[in-house]
Amino acid sequence: MQRLLSPRDFQRLYSEGQVVKNELLVLHYLANELDVFRVGFSVSKKLGKAVVRNRVKRRLREAVRSVADDIEPGHDLIVSARVRCRDVTYWELVGAVVDLVRRSGLWMAADTGEAGERS
Repeated sequence: MQRLLSPRDFQRLYSEGQVVKNELLVLHYLANELDVFRVGFSVSKKLGKAVVRNRVKRRLREAVRSVADDIEPGHDLIVSARVRCRDVTYWELVGAVVDLVRRSGLWMAADTGEAGERS
């Protein structure tokens, strides 16, 4: 997993990428030419002050990192937090990330078990 940091890359995903949403998160995704997936995070000021936004970003980064082995390489992703994100547990965030990745078709885990379960 690499971080997606360039404003040009964010703009490309927003304009050309596909979108999947749930009640907590929005996932923008688009194929890239790399052997890894890159991920960026977007947290609006609507969520609260900087302390709250940074906490949400840290939890999102860790949620994506926890399922990174099951995400298909060769794509760029942007995970955007919705306002309800600030009031949920870490495990609810992990579940929301898994839900979006599965619905986008980027989930490559062989089993249909929950995130973190390894055979």
